Amino acid sequence: MDIAGFTKLNTVKWEGVPSCEVYLSGCNFRCPFCSRGEDLECGPRISEDDVIARIKESDYTDGVIITGGEPLVHSDLHRLLKRIKKETGKRIRLETNGSYPDRLDDILGAKLVDFVSMSIKAPLKTDEYAMNAYAIVDIEDIERSIRTVMDSGIDYEFRTTVVPIHITENDIESICSSIKGAECFRLCQFRPGSCLDSTLDRISPYKEKVIRDMESIARQYVKRVKVSGF
Repeated sequence: MDIAGFTKLNTVKWEGVPSCEVYLSGCNFRCPFCSRGEDLECGPRISEDDVIARIKESDYTDGVIITGGEPLVHSDLHRLLKRIKKETGKRIRLETNGSYPDRLDDILGAKLVDFVSMSIKAPLKTDEYAMNAYAIVDIEDIERSIRTVMDSGIDYEFRTTVVPIHITENDIESICSSIKGAECFRLCQFRPGSCLDSTLDRISPYKEKVIRDMESIARQYVKRVKVSGF
């Protein structure tokens, strides 16, 4: 498994579940606003045994967040998840861009994770998704993953990073209409700094009023809306 990094404690991402965080390298997207460019190229930097040992030592955590990069680029991700479940007993949160619906379905079907956070990059239109992911994306894969998550019976959220120029209020309405009836949608404030597209580092994030207007739009479609980054 290509493990890029490990954080001992994160108390923000998974509400109510203090967690350690495992970063997997490799990603099939090149989102211009991504700030983890160092994790996009595959290659192990920490051994799997070392990570398992560190998780076991984290007595003050109840969960493990598996993030990236994109964890599901690894066809053997299920093996790492099984090890974490069996050897540590901790709950697992998986973060994904939803572009590997079959692998996601297999993992959820095997009950290897307890929470899924799926990032939706743009309205579900091929050209718009390509502009936000800097990749050719099969929209049917994203739609399949959305349905899989919503039908899974486990806790989940969908999330969108609201990057000026890339995401507008109309985009939020389009995204939320595609997940109508979802349990939770999270608006993530854009934070410039170390973006893959360095020109975005000179762009100011949306003002809070704009984000709150987006929140009001989202509430027309989903049950709960949360805002992160203020």
